[in-house]
Amino acid sequence: MPRALTDALDTSTRHAPDPHAHPAAVRLAPVFDAERLRAELEILTGDSWRRQRAYSEAGASDEHPADWRVLALRSPGGDPARTDAGGPGPLPYRDTPWLERAPYFAEILASLPPGLRAARLMSLGVGASVETHRDTPLGFTKGTVRLHIPVTTNEGAVLVLDGEACRWQPGTFWYGDFSRPHSVANHGEYARVHLVLDHAVSPALFGLFPPGFAEEVGLANVLFERPEVPLGPVERATFACGFTVPADFRHWWGEALDETADGPGDTEAAVVPRPDGLFLTEAEAEADVGEGDVGEGDVGEGDGRRRDGPGIGLVHVGGGEFRLQGWTQERTLHLDRAARTVRFTVRDGSSRRTCEHPMTPKV
Repeated sequence: MPRALTDALDTSTRHAPDPHAHPAAVRLAPVFDAERLRAELEILTGDSWRRQRAYSEAGASDEHPADWRVLALRSPGGDPARTDAGGPGPLPYRDTPWLERAPYFAEILASLPPGLRAARLMSLGVGASVETHRDTPLGFTKGTVRLHIPVTTNEGAVLVLDGEACRWQPGTFWYGDFSRPHSVANHGEYARVHLVLDHAVSPALFGLFPPGFAEEVGLANVLFERPEVPLGPVERATFACGFTVPADFRHWWGEALDETADGPGDTEAAVVPRPDGLFLTEAEAEADVGEGDVGEGDVGEGDGRRRDGPGIGLVHVGGGEFRLQGWTQERTLHLDRAARTVRFTVRDGSSRRTCEHPMTPKV
């Protein structure tokens, strides 16, 4: 009988370090040339900036009603039309064509440690505001952090992060814990533009932070990125199987491990080997998509869903364990071919929830 994800903690892990013990905002070491940032922004301002969209397991949301526009420099598949930060999908993050026109922005991105995911120029127009919200799942315990480089701002533009007013200046570099409540408003005379970066957490990333910050966070409770361990086509084929995915494993955007939400129930799924990797598909979609074909993905233009590939890519991180393409180790599945089981794991720092379902090999 399929089971929901269960708490796999002992009492000691319930007393892990508080993920909010560190400051909500921390200035990072690099300083960038504000004039060069503004000059390259001028090159890109004539292009088609789209209104911001959020991302969930249902795909990209409707456009944000405020004058909050985005130009993607790095996105899933390098799609220049994407304004969301991405999520589980078929394609890895790649540079968009806009980055070719902005060599200084490209230089900045190349200077960062490996693990950069989305990179977006985000513009908040005059008179626009975004109400208090949380960006989830983000943070050191989730495996992804959000960084900001202000490009243009003014005295009337303010970010309120966890109750603290922040007016970051152009050329500075900031970490913000945007899993905490925050809002932003622009009451100035011109747009506020930030380069917003989503980055996987790694030991090298902590080199950008002030000395002692890593100890303040508590490294034992940090979810570090694990590198991909590539599989060849012959070995990939041995993982072809079918199983039931529990509903709460698909709840990508939950703010806490114990949060529940309305959404799809348990789903029949299949792992399908293709020339470019392994993919997790709904069983019905798998039946319609042949080797090398491209079926419908999770996200699109117009209706908020995008048809850009065959389900969700699986990235092997070793020992038959896979994370979701476009995601971190916050959520993995372990395919045990000998026991014919699949173990689903959802992590929050050092804590985790797991469950096992039977799987049916497909030869």
